[in-house]
Amino acid sequence: MSRACTGCSCSKNGAKVILERRQVSTNVVCVSGTFASNVNRNFGVFVKERVRAVAALGKYDMRVVAPTPWFPKLPVRTRWAHWAHFPQHEWVDGFAVGRPRYWMVPKIGGYFEADLMRPGVEREVEKLVASGFAFELVDAHFVYPNGVVGSHLAEKYRVPLVMTGRGTEMVCFPNLPIMGQRIRSAIPRCSEFIALSREIAEAFERLGAPRDRITVIPNGVDCEKFRPIAQAVAREQLGLPADRRILVSVGNRLENKGFHLLIEALPWIRERYPETMVVIVGGRTPYGADFTPVIEAAVRHHGVEQHVRLVGSWPHDELAVWYSAADLFVLLSSREGSPNVLMEALACGTPAVATPVGGIPEMLRDERLGIVLPERSVPAAVEGIIEALGRGWDRGAIRRIMEQQDWSVTARAVAAVFERALQSRGF
Repeated sequence: MSRACTGCSCSKNGAKVILERRQVSTNVVCVSGTFASNVNRNFGVFVKERVRAVAALGKYDMRVVAPTPWFPKLPVRTRWAHWAHFPQHEWVDGFAVGRPRYWMVPKIGGYFEADLMRPGVEREVEKLVASGFAFELVDAHFVYPNGVVGSHLAEKYRVPLVMTGRGTEMVCFPNLPIMGQRIRSAIPRCSEFIALSREIAEAFERLGAPRDRITVIPNGVDCEKFRPIAQAVAREQLGLPADRRILVSVGNRLENKGFHLLIEALPWIRERYPETMVVIVGGRTPYGADFTPVIEAAVRHHGVEQHVRLVGSWPHDELAVWYSAADLFVLLSSREGSPNVLMEALACGTPAVATPVGGIPEMLRDERLGIVLPERSVPAAVEGIIEALGRGWDRGAIRRIMEQQDWSVTARAVAAVFERALQSRGF
């Protein structure tokens, strides 16, 4: 069976002994095209937070290589124009981030993305090595395309690779032509595998990864950043009514986030709790088809204009006030890995209602945290939300449970995996 480090101290099975044995800092190259930038602080913040937490252990010197599609600076706005504003090199929260450019052809480029980004990544890594950064481990996030590129680095420099599967790339990409072939070719080059959920761990197994080298480590949460705020105070700050039952959902306006389903469910929920309203936090994104027109049409169609607020994107650091203002956090996604927004809402003491996808059933296995719906549908959402609104939730208990899932706990679990990989010495 795959290992699970969920909520553990990582002092079991000799992991603590291994960590104590290695006193000298280990150089690690992190490969992730999804990594926060000073241009877009919300982009890939979950990868940045894990890297930050691991580096905070004091045992690893982490350098980030974040391959970025090339796009010219044009006077017109397009879906891809934001890439032109990402700097080639920057410091993000104390980390040196190199962003080598690669050609990305819309529609078809994704199939060849690993091949397209590989030369730039290799050049960036060569510069790191030439500067004296002799790395001993590759930490790749998202199996495709970054894990595939990371596997070539591991082979070239004869160092171990730790590959983290995070979601869609594990569920969908292995079944696609070219992508699936590239992923399967990378698996044998990997020393250890990290899966954000058991679903992803099973996907690794289907791809041929040995069970005993797969460890389930969900995302963590920053319990200092995401702390409960008194609900009345939070609502006053946001200008939200004190006498309404407020459902909050957070995410980019994409179909898979299920905002349209929540809006469709709202009239039925209001039949039981007429004071209910919905707040959707999140805006348009260049990383998928904009679903805003469909969401706005659903609001008009169901006649709930006075009971729905679309508040747009907010800085990640400021989301705690929205979570705290909510009676319930609702996540109706069609696919997820280990959703940070769910962890953050719970850390603020807010109970959740969510669909049974990705790591969500594991995250909400303690019934004190919320309700996992039996399926992703409007009737299931209506029933689950009405049930949750009728319960008396202990927000203090929710917070205490989440304090055991801080990023520092995740970091120790990841470090134990790193140490096993370093013992294997790669190729």
